[in-house]
Amino acid sequence: MKQVLILEDLKDAQRWLREAVLASFPEAHIECCDTLGQALGWLESRVPDLCLVDLRLPDGSGLDFIRQCKSVAPLAQQVVTTIYDDDIHLFPAIQAGAHGYLLKDQPRQVIADALKNLTMGTPALSPQITQRMISYLRQERSTTWESETAPSDTHLLSTREQEMLGVIARGFKTAEAAELLGVSYHTAARHIKNIYAKLGINSRAEAVQVAIRLGLYDPRL
Repeated sequence: MKQVLILEDLKDAQRWLREAVLASFPEAHIECCDTLGQALGWLESRVPDLCLVDLRLPDGSGLDFIRQCKSVAPLAQQVVTTIYDDDIHLFPAIQAGAHGYLLKDQPRQVIADALKNLTMGTPALSPQITQRMISYLRQERSTTWESETAPSDTHLLSTREQEMLGVIARGFKTAEAAELLGVSYHTAARHIKNIYAKLGINSRAEAVQVAIRLGLYDPRL
């Protein structure tokens, strides 16, 4: 890994990640960008071997960088480095083209070892993320079997509730969803409560999974 980009807006995190990279690739040339715009500009004149990408940036999402980098430098290894360990952030990142997903609160050597394993074809995943993906795949397998033997859950939801499920799956909060659909906050809250009750779910992460399965949300878009 000769050319490495770190896309991270926090200086302390930049230093931490730089140390982890150098622990695995001592001869790497490392550049740090604070914003999405700066990183996209950097990408216009350079071809990275490895990119460490934060998801939440001052001027946008790290997912936009991952997609652009994938199109112009398809051989680059792209690893999300973040504090978010939930499905709402994890699966869209993998869909966008990330080769790994590391949590920044791990010891530096754990991150360094995960990055080094990329050269052997092993995805760079934090242990918690590996477990989450295994749990998701198990649930998806169970859901697939159930969907083959039972009618779609969409018949349980009204048209408005289906729209609301698609919106909240995209990460919008109740007030934002209400504005998008042109309803009051209380109406939006009632729709969400009804959705959870009808589908037997208890969290936004479950709502995302159901919305994907029912075709109401595509994290790739």
